[in-house]
Amino acid sequence: YNMKVEHSLRVPASPTSRQPQRLSQDTIVGPDTQVFGVSLDALMVSNGWYTLPRPVRECIAFINHHGLAAEGLFRRSPPSTALRSAKEGYNRNQAVDLSLAGVNVAAVLLKLFYRELPEPVFGGRNYEIIRALPASPRSETAGESSDVAMQMDSVRARYVEEVVLPSLKTEYRMLLCFTFALLSVVARNEAANRMNAYNLAIVWAPNFARSSNPMLDVSMCAVGPGAATVGSVVQIMVQMFDRVFSQELKAVLGSDADACVDKAAAVLEVVDRMNSGQLEGVRVSPPRLPPRKAVSPAARPTPPLPPRRATESIASMEGVEGSAVGDDEDGEEPQIFADAESESPSSLAVDPVAVAEAKSDAKDVVAES
Repeated sequence: YNMKVEHSLRVPASPTSRQPQRLSQDTIVGPDTQVFGVSLDALMVSNGWYTLPRPVRECIAFINHHGLAAEGLFRRSPPSTALRSAKEGYNRNQAVDLSLAGVNVAAVLLKLFYRELPEPVFGGRNYEIIRALPASPRSETAGESSDVAMQMDSVRARYVEEVVLPSLKTEYRMLLCFTFALLSVVARNEAANRMNAYNLAIVWAPNFARSSNPMLDVSMCAVGPGAATVGSVVQIMVQMFDRVFSQELKAVLGSDADACVDKAAAVLEVVDRMNSGQLEGVRVSPPRLPPRKAVSPAARPTPPLPPRRATESIASMEGVEGSAVGDDEDGEEPQIFADAESESPSSLAVDPVAVAEAKSDAKDVVAES
């Protein structure tokens, strides 16, 4: 019943006469095409240019154009076969059609990229810095005025901008800038996707925090106004994206950064230009920021309230010997980004000046309330 009649037979060519198969440009298989589980320095940095890894920029663009209204974005798990196929496609440098895979595949791929980094965004060496994040009194004191709450939010955002982010390497800060531009836009559409800054922090924090102590990692992923954790840092980055990433935005948007009204949307347009081939990457100039110099908290007066603007650096305060950022010996202006070569784990210590200043600001806000 399964018989099939062939009217002609084709004899296969001999192995010696067979022409070698040619691989298309989208099918370049080899160890150099691996993108998941590879260090960011190898993927992003090339002669002073910072470019986004292909799965990151394609997933960001796809979610931005097709997934902002998806309910439970970044919460729902896609089919494992579709996720595995897309990941293997990127690792083999093959064309991956995210429209067939679905928005949940793109969302999980983006989280998976961070989770599989050889060096996490926030490791055990960063936990001491994050634990010094000033706590907001919102959940501790009833009837907090809106002015006090806004001042505390400003204090916490300033700490993340001037202490937490500078403890990361340049490529990590650039990658986070593009990612949180997307998360900021996702949070704006919470009426449709039900993913506000708090929910995004819950699902994203475990992908950033990793140390040798899993139980400690779990506790550092908590989210709340009184929590000095990775989760709270993520929430602040989503809520106050423009301020926290002010320095990185200058590198991405250039001279238009200050005049740009919607900076998150402008960053996502840069991602689209990268995907279309119009833009190779981002040129960071000046590329490096000298490491902070430790100064005794007693050497600096307590700053007045309200907190300073985001564009004002800690190093610009008077009466400081050896500022936290400081000029070069030749009188040059301080550079923007941290020196990747000098950012070994042993050099990423807490800046006592910035920590003491942030805590002082927080105490003054509570006292005035």
